[in-house]
Amino acid sequence: MKHISSYLSQSGLKHQVSNDWLTDLWRRTAPPALQRVCHPRKYHDNCLTLQVESSIWLSRIRQQQKSLIRHLGRSREFAGLGKIKLEVSPRKMATTQKKPGHFHQKLSDSNKKLLLSSARHLSDPELSLSLVRLAETASRS
Repeated sequence: MKHISSYLSQSGLKHQVSNDWLTDLWRRTAPPALQRVCHPRKYHDNCLTLQVESSIWLSRIRQQQKSLIRHLGRSREFAGLGKIKLEVSPRKMATTQKKPGHFHQKLSDSNKKLLLSSARHLSDPELSLSLVRLAETASRS
């Protein structure tokens, strides 16, 4: 008789379950500032691999790695954490993390007309051009 983990491995569910578990754990234990710029990839052999959105954040996290390990190690699940590996992957971060409250809404025709009318009556040409661009861009969304 096969063990359930072999069925999970064959179907790909084992990987998904472990990623969901790790993501949930990360949300509960990581500092909020890091949750916005990092995403956990895997946790294996007391080594946590984090995906970071830029090389700037990679450098910052690397400088504070010891304190981050201590902070995360306070939780029972990360108690044995000894090392953090960092990967830079800006494109994946943009697709995997959605910003709360961030949405695009199409501009109504009356609001577009109001912006264009206001732009015509402004003395500042840069501000006028900005309003025209806003009216055109927001009406296309």
